[in-house]
Amino acid sequence: MYMKSAITKDLLFTHFMGKTSAMQKQMIDEWAKELAHEELYYTWLEEYEAMYPEYEANVDKAIDEYYFFLKKIKAVSNNPEVESTTKVRTMGRSTWLRWSMAASVILCLFLTAWLTRNTWKYQTFQTAFGQTRTLHLEDGSQVTLNSNSSLKVPRWGFGQTTRQVFLEGEASFSIKHTPTHQKFMVGTSNQFEVEVLGTEFTVFTRERGSKVVLNKGKVQLHLHYGSQTRTMAMSPGDLITMDNQNRIQKTVTPQPELHAAWMGHRYIFKQTTLREINYLLYENYGISAEVDKKELLDQTLSGTFTADNVDEFLNLLETVLDLHITRQENKVFISQDNL
Repeated sequence: MYMKSAITKDLLFTHFMGKTSAMQKQMIDEWAKELAHEELYYTWLEEYEAMYPEYEANVDKAIDEYYFFLKKIKAVSNNPEVESTTKVRTMGRSTWLRWSMAASVILCLFLTAWLTRNTWKYQTFQTAFGQTRTLHLEDGSQVTLNSNSSLKVPRWGFGQTTRQVFLEGEASFSIKHTPTHQKFMVGTSNQFEVEVLGTEFTVFTRERGSKVVLNKGKVQLHLHYGSQTRTMAMSPGDLITMDNQNRIQKTVTPQPELHAAWMGHRYIFKQTTLREINYLLYENYGISAEVDKKELLDQTLSGTFTADNVDEFLNLLETVLDLHITRQENKVFISQDNL
């Protein structure tokens, strides 16, 4: 049993550095499991991360220093006063030339490493059009990627305090709670990230907008507006949608698990327009759709359907909506079936 007075900020900082004893780790684990201490735990964790950030190379400074070095070389080589003897001058230029070549090679290697840092730092898992894929992460968490999606995972494993991944597309997450209470962060390119401990949720992040649905547990959504960040807490059943203008809408869905029905190749439509379905065709299968009459885009579809591939999906649209669909490679032409 821990003593409340024994859990201090200094002790937690020591813990984040990996320098606590086995008994201290057990005390911290028991203390952090209580909901009353969760907010304080993360407050101190964020303070620690702000005080001890991970090293990031300063490329601009390195380039400036390199150009300053080249200017010094040029200034020395063009100075007529540096001419004591022919032998000394020749040796000086040769030495500076070798240094210049070495510096150029080092800079090229440095810039190559910097520009390709995401390649060696992260491992990327991708799905093709019409494909889903389930990943098992090293911490015991499970991620299922929807079609045309990718997930970047640290190649050398998660850090001591944070488990960070990056999503493009759509995925369903089942995150395992760790004994050290590591945060799990899902970053996106749509100016928001999801922070959890251990829970189940779905994230959708594509060009037309984003959404987060929480099935179980508790998450925090961090929304970025330039230099400002807004944090929203989510409870099970919460659905938060964001458009491209960062306009946010929060609602409650009685069956949050239905938003991940695509994992079983199921499609659940509730008064879904053909316009929205065309977005789905493009995002999941890479198929562009054209209609002969704009009025067709307002037709709606309701029900639960199963389709294992794009051909089955197009067939159900034809049958249910009385449409005529012609496919030519990655394009489909939709018209009203007059028969």
